[in-house]
Amino acid sequence: MLEWCFYALGLGALVALVAGGFILDAVQNDLEQARIRRGTFVSIIILALFIFAVVKNFFDIRFIHRQASLTNKQIDQLRETNNIYVFLNSSEPSLFRDHIDNLHEIFRRDCTISQDNLVTLLQARLLAKTRVVEFCSSILVTLGLVGTIIGLIQSADGLSAVFTAVSGEGESVMEGVDAALGGMGIAFYTTLMGAVLGGVCLRLLSNLVDANTEHIVSHIAELTEIYILPILRKAGRINEEHQRKLREKGVGLPPGVPVPGTVSGKKPVESPMPATGPENLAE
Repeated sequence: MLEWCFYALGLGALVALVAGGFILDAVQNDLEQARIRRGTFVSIIILALFIFAVVKNFFDIRFIHRQASLTNKQIDQLRETNNIYVFLNSSEPSLFRDHIDNLHEIFRRDCTISQDNLVTLLQARLLAKTRVVEFCSSILVTLGLVGTIIGLIQSADGLSAVFTAVSGEGESVMEGVDAALGGMGIAFYTTLMGAVLGGVCLRLLSNLVDANTEHIVSHIAELTEIYILPILRKAGRINEEHQRKLREKGVGLPPGVPVPGTVSGKKPVESPMPATGPENLAE
């Protein structure tokens, strides 16, 4: 979170120093063109979309920061409770808790446990959540190009009006020149805003969130690999051994199947025993 604030303040100061005056001029030019003739408001749209993307990026980084804090807090809670089942029922919802819950659910159905697919899905889900800012970055660059094309079209129309009015009144000539210069202003301003705000600022902030996303996913996978999976795998081996012994005694065999090592047709003694589980970490 502190890193994001540092980057955001640094980029804000750099943009204000290098292109702040041009951005203000672009907005004023858009408003003036709208007053004189039909305006495009491309610069204003770019600025509004940039502000929205920065706010969304801030909430994304705050969510990741909170999840990282919860992960560190809940691994300590899991150590204290020493019981996966108690932890899942008493802990606050988080990415780490959901990951452990999914692993526990897999264990209940299959003793062979791997978190590779879950880690991939977790990373994909988080990146999809933060993909909006990256999309806005591309949109701002595209809007800058659109504004350039619109500005050039208006400039061409203004020059056409100048050539048409050369033999007429000087006032018509000045109106054409003003339209041509206004169109050139829109073309240059929107290109600058799209490149600086979208291609530089949002791209850097988006990459920062992506880097933190990959960090928290790898951190959750590391903690799980160290503290959770060994317990579940050990419990799975114990459970398989227990089931093997039951099968050797004929417990749980279908009706009519002889107990191994006995006379064929002799009814096995049924005394079902509960399977062991991974709930207690101390086991």
